[in-house]
Amino acid sequence: MIQIETYQDEYFEEIITLLVSSFESKFCHRQSLSVIDIKNLLSILWDLSAKDESLLHFVAKEEDKIVGDILIQCDKPHKNKGQQRIPLYDLIRKYGFFNMMLLIYKLGILEVFKHDNCYIEHIAVDETMRGRGIGDMLLSHAEAALKERGCSSLSLAVAKENPARHLYIRKNFKEVQYLNSRFKGYFLGINEWILMKKSLN
Repeated sequence: MIQIETYQDEYFEEIITLLVSSFESKFCHRQSLSVIDIKNLLSILWDLSAKDESLLHFVAKEEDKIVGDILIQCDKPHKNKGQQRIPLYDLIRKYGFFNMMLLIYKLGILEVFKHDNCYIEHIAVDETMRGRGIGDMLLSHAEAALKERGCSSLSLAVAKENPARHLYIRKNFKEVQYLNSRFKGYFLGINEWILMKKSLN
């Protein structure tokens, strides 16, 4: 049975594994890094905390295994967010300057989509569990929590050819902007994106 729970910091490494598996083609595009290298780097670079009140973060669990994850940015990040000390010099020596800069650019690009209310940073579902409605469950749970917080709308960006786009349409998201970016295509391997938005009122 699938249960939706609030994210806890003890889930961090499991979330990293799920995200790299779900978005492997984007993370690995143009990188001469292994999947294990990318997991290790994300564990160092990603400043994620269950105490961050600007985020709404839920996981889907089957027994003790995390099989889905949704992260939503609700407010501006805390002023101290991103100020953790990163041993950049040591990482460059180990993984190479190009690999490090490329990965950092990718993480930055995924933050480029601006939003005026609440924005879905990612939804990820274990590939062995897809088709069982877990993405729908995560979205429904998150939307209920957002309404309690007084959020009036929810937005996201999705690759034009991503099958998840159909889920968002079923959940009453509207396509509000089409983006064709060679810049994003170079770094992520995908040129065409769609910004979608839904009213929570």
